[in-house]
Order: sequence, then C-alpha cells, then structure tokens
Amino acid sequence: MDNFTQKFNRILVEAYHNMLLMEEIKRKYSKAGFSFRDRNTIDYLMRFEEGRKISDVADYLKISRPSATALVKKLEKNGLIEKVTDPENERITRVVVTRKGKMFSSYQRGYRERLADRVSENFNEEEQEVLYKGFCELNEFFKDSIRESEEIHK
Repeated sequence: MDNFTQKFNRILVEAYHNMLLMEEIKRKYSKAGFSFRDRNTIDYLMRFEEGRKISDVADYLKISRPSATALVKKLEKNGLIEKVTDPENERITRVVVTRKGKMFSSYQRGYRERLADRVSENFNEEEQEVLYKGFCELNEFFKDSIRESEEIHK
C-alpha cells in the first residue's frame, strides 16, 4: 500500500469515527434527539413544496415503509413536518415541511455551508474542483458497494 493510500485510509476512518461521535453528541444534547437521518429527511422534503408521500421518503432513505412512517411520526410530533391531503387525490397523504421545519433546515444548511467552507478555504478553484470530484468518486464507491451488497443478499 503506498503512502497516499495509507494516509487516505487513516483519515477516512478517523473522519467516519468523528462523524459518528459527533452524531452521538448531537443526539445526546438535543432535546428531541434528531439523527442524521432525521435531518436528511427534512433536507429531502425541502426540495418539494408540494411534499412527498411516505413511500417516497422510504425510497429516498432506502428504509422500509414502517420505518419511514415511524420517522415521519417523530418529526411530526416535534412540529417539523405535517401530513396533508393531496388536493388532486384525497386518498393520498403527503408530508410537507412546517415553518418550524424550514427554520430547522435553514440552521442545518448553514452548518453544512460552514463545513464546506472550512474544508475548502485553503484551496484555489481548481483544487476545490479536484476535491469535489474526489468526494463524488467516494460517494459513487459507496453507492456501488451498497448495490453489490444488495445483489449478494437477494
């Protein structure tokens, strides 16, 4: 294994560990105990003014429908989202972000922007593009690994 690969693996493992630790600390000191998945759900729903069905949330998060229903109930209980009847089809219930949820999302977006700024502040534009491309490749690697695991277990 070359020096770059060793350094990269070491920092990747350490960053992952710190991300998990940060998640635990945020949940511990948050009154509602919001998880990364909770925050990701709000971020996803913010993309759709008309809201999404619970099945869409489940598909996006790659979780079961019952798990998505439980997650939606938790976020609804905390006033971050609400269920509304689809005006075009009364049999369909959609999940939309509330005013409180939008404020919550704004705070989360600010946090992610500070993170991106911190990570890239010492890079010029060309280096930032290389960094972005590297993270895209990392993400694709994870997506491929997920697909491979799902194929093996079918």
